[in-house]
Amino acid sequence: MEEETATLYPLRTEIECDFVCEPASEYRKTIVYQGTTIAKALQDYYTFTTNQEKVSVLKWIVAQPEFTELQRFSTAENKIYTLYTNQYDEILKTGETPNNLQIAQKFVVNGYDVFLLANPHNTKSADFIIRQKNKLFYVEGKTSSGGSALSARLNEGAKQANRIAINFSIIPRFHDLYHQTRKAFEKNESLTNLYIFKGSILVEINRDIALSSQYDKLLSTSWNKRK
Repeated sequence: MEEETATLYPLRTEIECDFVCEPASEYRKTIVYQGTTIAKALQDYYTFTTNQEKVSVLKWIVAQPEFTELQRFSTAENKIYTLYTNQYDEILKTGETPNNLQIAQKFVVNGYDVFLLANPHNTKSADFIIRQKNKLFYVEGKTSSGGSALSARLNEGAKQANRIAINFSIIPRFHDLYHQTRKAFEKNESLTNLYIFKGSILVEINRDIALSSQYDKLLSTSWNKRK
């Protein structure tokens, strides 16, 4: 479990320089940050093998001053932070809400703080760091229409993080949800957790549950609950 530790990711000592972070595809343009090392930290995350090392990177990233709260989407209890404030403002004026922001809002409703991450140019990365109390988790976000599309999205996400958040544009049949999520855990040994949103309801699935003989019953109970 990726929990906060006392060890901080060491301050980078490289010569400061510009690098390009690619925002989500819907923004259609890049952002350049002066002298930041968040992209390098994200690259380093994938080279570390211990949970303590990985968590120290996440803790270091969320402490960086480049993050700004998206106040209109935060609550008194939980916040959304971004590096993309200006671009979010631009796209929200068109009446559209980016997919990752929709997922972030649903995490907030369920008691998490969310840090929306930059996408380093030509480098593997996930979309969020989520925080609940003192725990930090690195999460890839995917939006799916369900059915066979869900399997593809899960397999894509497993290449970017061991935790995936799925938001549905079309609520899938339970049969498809059960089989495709179980298959994703069987196919991707690194996958540890799924956060699945049915509306604002969060259903969290871990590997042990997904591969158990009781998975269909456990998933059905969670999937059919009401808030």
